[in-house]
Amino acid sequence: MLSSCTELQEILSLAPDWQPVLDSVVSKAVGDGKDVSVFQLFERLGAKAIYMKAATLGGQRLILNKLLRDHYYQPMIAKMFGNNQNLKRFWAQRKHPFDWQKGQAISMAVELSTKMEGVLERHLTNKSADGFKVLLPAYVQRSVQNAVVDYIKDEWQWERETLQDMNLDPEQEDPRSAAADDVKYAPESKAMSGEQVAQLNQLRLELKEMLADPKQAREPLVVVDCMFGLGLTEKSKAGIELTMREVCDLLQIAGETQARKIARCQVLLDKGLDMIRSQVRKKLPGVADCWQADINVNTASRRELSHQLSLTEGEVERLLANRQYYALSELVDAGVLKANRLDDIAKNGAVAAFVPLEVNSCTTRDLIDILGLPKEMAQKFAAKRPFTSFDEAIRAQVLTPAVLTDAIRRGAALKPPSTGERRLDLNSTESENLTTLGLAAQMVERIMRGRPFSTWAELEDYLSPDNREWLILRQKTCLGISD
Repeated sequence: MLSSCTELQEILSLAPDWQPVLDSVVSKAVGDGKDVSVFQLFERLGAKAIYMKAATLGGQRLILNKLLRDHYYQPMIAKMFGNNQNLKRFWAQRKHPFDWQKGQAISMAVELSTKMEGVLERHLTNKSADGFKVLLPAYVQRSVQNAVVDYIKDEWQWERETLQDMNLDPEQEDPRSAAADDVKYAPESKAMSGEQVAQLNQLRLELKEMLADPKQAREPLVVVDCMFGLGLTEKSKAGIELTMREVCDLLQIAGETQARKIARCQVLLDKGLDMIRSQVRKKLPGVADCWQADINVNTASRRELSHQLSLTEGEVERLLANRQYYALSELVDAGVLKANRLDDIAKNGAVAAFVPLEVNSCTTRDLIDILGLPKEMAQKFAAKRPFTSFDEAIRAQVLTPAVLTDAIRRGAALKPPSTGERRLDLNSTESENLTTLGLAAQMVERIMRGRPFSTWAELEDYLSPDNREWLILRQKTCLGISD
């Protein structure tokens, strides 16, 4: 039996030559007593066949891309989100119901599948020879993992700002650190795909050829080799990474002081990485495209703009002076760079996404480079914050109206410091105070009998609270240090 008959018919109208493949899928499904889905058809066809067909469809490929988004990317991504160990652990710690987790995974899958559709269309528009790789499960899996880390980071930041006082809760660990540590242990990441292994082997071979080429500057490449423990030269050991100080001693880098030696080592490292990036982009475009991360021109550092995007010093200065941008094309309109340079930086991963900047918590460097505050004014602002409003900063003569207007245009946002009541200390407060929070009398009695508690885990094991009670405890109380 066929499921999604309309979609299957639509696919065959775009690609009638896929009929034999569909017949084989149907015959196997009938033998197993199962329905046939659009996903099964796409899975049987494979990434290369789908990509090559889409490349020949012209304007009609948008129809195929939408079908791929809804019936290939979305079910695959939803399954990957549901099986991601970091995400499951994060939700379990926060006691989210299973139905909520399932719905959230689907919502995240819809969002990511839309992004994947855009990436696929970009490759088709650019006629990329390796564009089919965005359809590979390995590529999708890597995108899912990145989305999970970003989600945990955002949720954690929200929790810190709204729910938890880290100064009063020293036992609470940052889940981002756990996610980063656990990635290599997750089932989906225990073994790299053959595609990734091949890319790494290509890169390693290219580095060996660069080191053997007398026309290439050798010292910067040797520094890279030693720093990252590649084992390509006699002074480097595979798998053993070195600090800059160790590299300076090992390679006997010249300099009057240790600081100057390290500064020279940094220059050599940057040069070596630039040489490698240039060579990868030139000779290994598939690797560059697959591993290239997006760099937001609105938030990137000077180093990222110059080394990652290959902007000149003049282009960097003009870009910083006119932040922020809603589209890369605005770089040309603002006179940052010439039109023929736009494609170059886009290929290097440049994107333009407007990002609001919270001035009470951002770095002084961001105040200068993103919002355009003069250096002295930014330092003065950082020293006297937090402010409850921009007007307060003007009255304190920290900002001028003209600078403030420009900063708001460039994304400045201000979140007033919390004025809420201080959390109650579960280990010392009176029972009457706990009752006013909405806790049942029986729960309060158990808390009074069992305290003091040293960790939230200990409290949870002792009380076994429901979700409502747990939220009250975590949002409105803390665990003070007790004798």
